[in-house]
Amino acid sequence: MTRILTVTMLTIISLYLLSPQPTFSEENRYTVVIEESFYVVKPENTEKFLKVYREKLYPFWEEMRKMGIITEEYKLYSQRVHTLDPLWTYKTVVKFPNYAALDKWLEMRDVVYTKLFPNEEGYKTPRKEIDLITVEHWDELIREIPLTQ
Repeated sequence: MTRILTVTMLTIISLYLLSPQPTFSEENRYTVVIEESFYVVKPENTEKFLKVYREKLYPFWEEMRKMGIITEEYKLYSQRVHTLDPLWTYKTVVKFPNYAALDKWLEMRDVVYTKLFPNEEGYKTPRKEIDLITVEHWDELIREIPLTQ
């Protein structure tokens, strides 16, 4: 029994060592973390939603981009033609270079927001405004898989 177990383990280890292993640089291509946030907003609140995003959240995310916390410009989308399910009014997209940057954003968002808007109570202030006019909201953290090698 011990001999069979030993042979089995050696076979598994050999197969692992002989199989092509991704290099560090290949694994690095998959580390970008994309956060997509979806919002369902009643038609009467769409202008207010856009106002809060343009005046309070976009400058915040621009500061995060300048600090290197996110990799590209923060973007806001709407659908040209709405689908039935899931129905969303707006979608925001932000790209973090890795999960460490996402964690850093969570740690410092109140400090950065308060620096930009000293008369407000941190990042939670515009989020409360958005929550009050949003019917539904969800986030999806995804990663991009390159199709070419």
